[in-house]
Amino acid sequence: MKNIPVLLTSLLLAFPGLALAESIGQIKKLAGDVRIERNGKTETGKLGMPVFQKDIILTGSDGSVGLLFVDDSRMSAGPQSRLMLDEFSFNEKTDEGFFNASFLEGVFSVVAGKLTQKNPDALKVRTPSAVLAVRGTEFSVKVENVAGGAAQ
Repeated sequence: MKNIPVLLTSLLLAFPGLALAESIGQIKKLAGDVRIERNGKTETGKLGMPVFQKDIILTGSDGSVGLLFVDDSRMSAGPQSRLMLDEFSFNEKTDEGFFNASFLEGVFSVVAGKLTQKNPDALKVRTPSAVLAVRGTEFSVKVENVAGGAAQ
């Protein structure tokens, strides 16, 4: 038992990314087939499951998911959707930061949170053909799979 702090310190020094991995939100609603791709592995989504930067959220033909982020932003995805949580930074004391996401395929809705109240340009969403700057509002978008291949 005496060696546990030494072991933890050694792990954090050897793998500094472990200390930086903070949840940026969680799965608040879930139906059907929902998966999370994280660090090269895929796991089944579960209600209350934390989400992190660089996660890819996938829904199957019967799947839908609602995500709640720490700044109170909300995103939802319908069936056959792919969403990447590219970058997220939020200071709870100042409400400053940024949020970049990529809608790769499917149907999505967004309700902006505290980030855009402080800075209207803080939330940006990329699609295969456009970049949307969310200016403190809500919107929906459909990204179609072009030419039968996976959207990039």
